[in-house]
Amino acid sequence: MEGIIQIAASFAGSTGFAALYHLHGKKLWISGLGGMVCWASYLGFQNVIENAFLTNLFATIAATAYAELMARTQKTPVTVYLISAIIPMVPGGTLYYTMNYAIAKEWSLFSEYGQRTVMIAAAMAGGIMIASSFFKMYSQIRCYYTKNK
Repeated sequence: MEGIIQIAASFAGSTGFAALYHLHGKKLWISGLGGMVCWASYLGFQNVIENAFLTNLFATIAATAYAELMARTQKTPVTVYLISAIIPMVPGGTLYYTMNYAIAKEWSLFSEYGQRTVMIAAAMAGGIMIASSFFKMYSQIRCYYTKNK
């Protein structure tokens, strides 16, 4: 039950974030679904994989793949859907605690949370790069074979 609430909250958060950037109608709902896909895949991978880096990497790959597919079908830039889709995974809480412990001069906790924040951010960046590169290569290969038929 807790997972369903989290997935519903990710939809609401992603939809709200997309609304802040003036998305309307179909694009708004597609953006919200992207957040759901991202968080549902995160929860699913978290049950299977114990490594936090890989969990974040694979969930970001799923979110990026969703954004790439929706961007192509809706003829919209990928960033419109990607930014809203990955919002549920942004390590805001760990970043807050990192800065809080730095100000409090709790260096061991600062280091622990700082490493976790950087690891999540690196996993997200890697996931975006991997999925985007795959879609770019697929597009180029498809274009090449279409021209040479």
